[in-house]
Amino acid sequence: MSLSKVKVAVVEDNGMARTNIRNHLLDMGFTQISCFSNGRELKNNLKNQRLDLLLMDFHLGQNKNGVEVVQDLQKIKKITHSTCVMFITSDRLPLIIGQIVDVHPEALLVKPYTIRNLVKNISNCLALHQYLMPVFEMMDEDNYPQALVLLDLLIKENEHPKKRSALTKLRARLLTKLGHYKEAADLYRTILQHSDKVIWAKWGLIQNLFLDGHVEESETLLRELTESELTNDKACEWLARISVSNNQYNKAENYMHKIREGELSIPAARLKAYIYQAQERGNEAISLLEKKRESNRSIRERYDEISLDLARCYIGEAELRSKSQRTSDLQVAKFLIGAAGRKLSDPSLTVRKDYMFAMIAFMEGNVEKANEILTRPGMSELEDAEISTITDAVQAWRNSGDTDKAKEFLKLSQKKLREIEDGNEKTVSGMLVSKGEDAIGEKRPQALEFNKVGLQKYTRKDYQGATDDFYQAYLLFPRELAFSLNLLQGLVDAELQSYKKVHTLEFLAELQNRELNEGNKKRLDEIVSRIAKKKDIYYTASEDAQQNDGEDNDRAT
Repeated sequence: MSLSKVKVAVVEDNGMARTNIRNHLLDMGFTQISCFSNGRELKNNLKNQRLDLLLMDFHLGQNKNGVEVVQDLQKIKKITHSTCVMFITSDRLPLIIGQIVDVHPEALLVKPYTIRNLVKNISNCLALHQYLMPVFEMMDEDNYPQALVLLDLLIKENEHPKKRSALTKLRARLLTKLGHYKEAADLYRTILQHSDKVIWAKWGLIQNLFLDGHVEESETLLRELTESELTNDKACEWLARISVSNNQYNKAENYMHKIREGELSIPAARLKAYIYQAQERGNEAISLLEKKRESNRSIRERYDEISLDLARCYIGEAELRSKSQRTSDLQVAKFLIGAAGRKLSDPSLTVRKDYMFAMIAFMEGNVEKANEILTRPGMSELEDAEISTITDAVQAWRNSGDTDKAKEFLKLSQKKLREIEDGNEKTVSGMLVSKGEDAIGEKRPQALEFNKVGLQKYTRKDYQGATDDFYQAYLLFPRELAFSLNLLQGLVDAELQSYKKVHTLEFLAELQNRELNEGNKKRLDEIVSRIAKKKDIYYTASEDAQQNDGEDNDRAT
């Protein structure tokens, strides 16, 4: 490809550095060069044109960093696999480098760099990208099977050793995308056999082991990574997400506590806040997000996004209160929503805020106001919206009485959830989608039926059979305390140390960490007294398990 035909964007907040890069690009033969100081300017420019090469700085002053910008543009498909992305940064911190690597750039150039080094990196990146362009174009069309076939042909024909690492890495990503987890894990193992320092291969192996059902092995590898300062934070986030997937929120919280609060990334802080909320501890979620919001006051885009997350927390708290006690929480939520993005004219942000205002109006009993908001332009055009906005739409349309519309948006949120690759975002979005599913109520009749049959079996003292039905009800509604308490009681009366994914004593600790009313506290205390009478079953087993864990850790060390 002639360099004069390559559309290039340079995103750099330092004006002199931006000019220097542009001049070097002109000397190389590029002519279609656009320069921007932040992600918003780039996004606005990409509305009506495609991009071939992106040179992205990491730190962008009082704006979202380069990784956040790339992730946002990938979500709305303004940056695709066909776009060659190259990062430039002065930061050598492993935490920063790790964030950059996660978005799969073609190259990473660390400042200060020489002109020769810049030219060489750009030339090599474009050459490799052009070589793989047929594969990338198929990936852009979601034709992953054919992309893998073509990539294998290129690997077979490849005569350049320097390309081998990039081709192997792409092949592993394609195998994961296609669900060939065992094959992908084997490929990552092969890479690690040659060098156990290839950190992206370690993360890839862990991901594919988990997806292939080898959860314990992936957890073991993650726990090993928590022993290093360089990988602790990411490993703890991953372990927390695994715990959330098993409805073990107390365990998830303990992992998140191992990350220093000041070093929590925005996605990690959001995950931790939702873990608090899942345990009905909204005040702690609010406190965490308020600290994060204040520390990001100078970065307006982040500040606005955290403000909306915080507003959603206040709405969640209001939902737990009676109508007469909601006013204070809803007033704070309205203030936060109104203040977010006040100086920006972004139609998608307007829709996002309007759905939250509609939810509040319904909660205040102002149905006329809520329905007026729902008729505003753009309220039904959510294909490019965040999952949080779509699940707000589910709630709002259900409250309006339009169940069909609510179900339509619920399906859209489920579809978008399957497309998310970022782990923290997927977990948080999954929790929001589950809340939307609960709002529609399609699972509740099924869960109630399982619970009813379980109670009948329990009355007949068929504790094993009752536990199975209580477990099914619990899976459908894990946050319903009645189902959880029934399951715990079934486990204890059936004298089971564990059942499927539920370990009895861990489950007990989880429930003890929840906000319980007096009736539920009394019932839980009764179950605890039953466990105390069966020490020989539970506590001996627990001590043995801890001893085995210790031996496993010794062997790992």
